[in-house]
Amino acid sequence: MSVTGFWIVGVIADADIARVRQTFPGYAPAGRPAAQSLGALDWWRGRSPAERFFEPASHRPRPTDDAPRLQRCVDAVRPGDQGTEKAVDELMELIPRQVGAGLFLAAARKGDPTAALGYALGPERMSRLPGRWGDFLLRAAEVRSALPAAEAALHLSEKQRSTVTDRIRDWMTGMADAPGHDADELVDGPLRVLRHAARQGLGAIGLTRRY
Repeated sequence: MSVTGFWIVGVIADADIARVRQTFPGYAPAGRPAAQSLGALDWWRGRSPAERFFEPASHRPRPTDDAPRLQRCVDAVRPGDQGTEKAVDELMELIPRQVGAGLFLAAARKGDPTAALGYALGPERMSRLPGRWGDFLLRAAEVRSALPAAEAALHLSEKQRSTVTDRIRDWMTGMADAPGHDADELVDGPLRVLRHAARQGLGAIGLTRRY
């Protein structure tokens, strides 16, 4: 059965964040990862952002061993207990329903949009984004604090953007079945929502899901 990976970034009111944190005190999407996954990504953090994890092939890029290794490590550092699932279900009801200034949605059949972005940006830029590999929950004040680093991570020259979007497409075809994915929106969408949240005095949430 095919699985689709989603990354959702939406605005949320501080009052709703407070209520969810009170109801699910163990929910910490950007908290310390489980002991067994500590250091899982150390090998990648030392790599050059220009290093390619794909080789040319006739129909689609062929992943080297490093591409699935990166995906496994990303999966390992994400929260995944039952309490997390219940909190996420609650939070999904509190964000906007329509994609726009207050909501970004990326989907990839058999893939992971945040892994694609991380591979494309490289370790240093990816580390500037809030939370952990797409999962975060920020109050309004935390959005304002996180925004400068996110803007720096996603501020790309024309040449850099071309390289990043090419790398996103490699991942979305070599490690997913999403050749038509909008690579530019994967770069621009999350920042659009964070900026909107900062302007409106709202919090923001990032959720990664697979169905």
